[in-house]
Amino acid sequence: MLLGSYDLLQPLGIYWTPSPIFLHERECPYTETVDAVAPIVRANPLVSVRAYDAGHLCLYDLGQVCPGGDVAEPLRRALDDPRTLFVNIHTARPGCLLSRVERVTD
Repeated sequence: MLLGSYDLLQPLGIYWTPSPIFLHERECPYTETVDAVAPIVRANPLVSVRAYDAGHLCLYDLGQVCPGGDVAEPLRRALDDPRTLFVNIHTARPGCLLSRVERVTD
């Protein structure tokens, strides 16, 4: 396994930052799930929920640091807010991006 840096596509502007990522020796499957928290998020002892609006500005009042197993409530709160365009979930200490979350639209 290698540790590298990935330039996130969003957020843009002042909140853009490269994110540390882990590269595995073998291909890891990409997954999209609906109405479920990714296992990698739930397994982390401490995660940071970061909500962003359509202008890619961080919605500080919706941000929260919590155990990964408790992320459902702050994530629901962020997605229920009409200002939220997307949510990035990072490990709270090293800052690795774990998951991007968006509302499902019909």
